[in-house]
Amino acid sequence: MKAGENAGLDLNRFPPPGRAFFGRLSPKGNDAALGVDIGGLEFSLIGLDPSSRERLREKYAAFPAGGSAPFVVQVLDGEREHFVPPREVAPGAPHPLSLAWEGPLLLVQSFGFAGWISIETGEGAMALARSEFERITWCVENFLRVCTAWRAVREGGVLLHAASLALEGKAYVFLGASGSGKSTLAASSRKGVVISDDLTLVRPGEPGFRVVGTPFRGTYQGGPPVRCSFPLAGLYRIFQSPDNRVEPCPQNHAVPDLLAAAPFVVDQLARGDKIFSTLKALDASHPLAYLHFDRSGDFWRALNPG
Repeated sequence: MKAGENAGLDLNRFPPPGRAFFGRLSPKGNDAALGVDIGGLEFSLIGLDPSSRERLREKYAAFPAGGSAPFVVQVLDGEREHFVPPREVAPGAPHPLSLAWEGPLLLVQSFGFAGWISIETGEGAMALARSEFERITWCVENFLRVCTAWRAVREGGVLLHAASLALEGKAYVFLGASGSGKSTLAASSRKGVVISDDLTLVRPGEPGFRVVGTPFRGTYQGGPPVRCSFPLAGLYRIFQSPDNRVEPCPQNHAVPDLLAAAPFVVDQLARGDKIFSTLKALDASHPLAYLHFDRSGDFWRALNPG
């Protein structure tokens, strides 16, 4: 039940509660804060109970915060079984992650949580439902994904629905919708290291853009988590094919293709128009190309890296 690939669909039929709702809720617990590093963007989760904190500590053990000024997230007891009743979502329907705005605050809601996010002030809160229909680890991860996407936009970066691999110290990003073959490409690769097979964080660097490792992997289990930062060397939209070849992206298609791969932002453009200039700069520095690949793992020959 991970959110990310359904952005752009009409999922906002379950509007999140407003900021005032959270003011009457109590913290879920009073255990020590838990720091999590998402590609250099740090978060501090406060108000956790011991059991929840331990589960999250295990999940993010490879991504501890390093001590920079964190984005503080208060975890609250939602005082209800669900925020989106599962019976109201048909089996197989898109994950019901809803976004809305209340002034500068981004509101978010799904089965197991609701929350608010202030990118400007570096803080937020999430209320957890009491049912485990959507496990707490999923709830927190989905909340952090939304936060990370908008923190990236603020600094001139982007969270992409894309696989990413590192080869010879450089990163290659392969974007595509669900079912396009991101996990297949990552698992079949005979070279390099898989950074992610699901969501890839691209941050501005000096010079150019850099790809940084995050916990936001999908199904790939072929190697340890990656926390390193790599200069971006190639940007591709992928298509499964009988052979391996690269074609230029059609004129004026690059920014729309990249935008379609920007979850949590693509359907909120009225509040995030900075994303356009970022994607134009990204394509200008590393022109998007189309990679057709088979399952042999030999797609690197078509890319000719290095």
